[in-house]
Amino acid sequence: MTYAYKSMNSPVGELKLVANGNRLAAILWENDKPNRVRLPDMIEANDRPVLIETERQLTEYFAGARDRFELELDFQGTEFQKKVWAALLTIPFGETRSYSDIASQIGNINAVRAVGAANGKNPISIVAPCHRVIGASGDLTGFAGGLANKMFLLSLEAGQTSLEAAANSVAASTTAAAAVGREPPAKPARPAPARGVQTSLFGN
Repeated sequence: MTYAYKSMNSPVGELKLVANGNRLAAILWENDKPNRVRLPDMIEANDRPVLIETERQLTEYFAGARDRFELELDFQGTEFQKKVWAALLTIPFGETRSYSDIASQIGNINAVRAVGAANGKNPISIVAPCHRVIGASGDLTGFAGGLANKMFLLSLEAGQTSLEAAANSVAASTTAAAAVGREPPAKPARPAPARGVQTSLFGN
């Protein structure tokens, strides 16, 4: 089946969602380097079910209503890269790991630099959360989507996004309203995160 793509707007810019058949093959950044992820020629297909579902789940994620993805994934890369990308899928929502942590997890403690290189080549950004990998010192280090977007995603998962800022603004308004005897505005409800099993099928 032909590779197909669909574009979606998001808080981190326009994302390019790519499918190989009925599996998600890539999520590319708006300013992604052309050769970071090598893909064959593809067609635009806004009606491909897996792409529609990916957009739906990403929209929920950005809204703070989803902490796991339920998508079939198709990683194309070397066996080493696939091991690193599989390790990314095990990092819990809201947590981070270092490159050495990932190297230890895949059984090659001396492969820290290679892990970093594979992390940078991760084709399925956000869903395979390479943004959760940071330097041993706690530095954000490099990121294909840009450090500002990496910080945004980590803040989103820590519950410190614009959604929380809006809630804090409401709290401030409530205090101010009480001081002058006005009725405070209603605090918006935040939906509970959808939970599920983040699945992956690795292509050859």
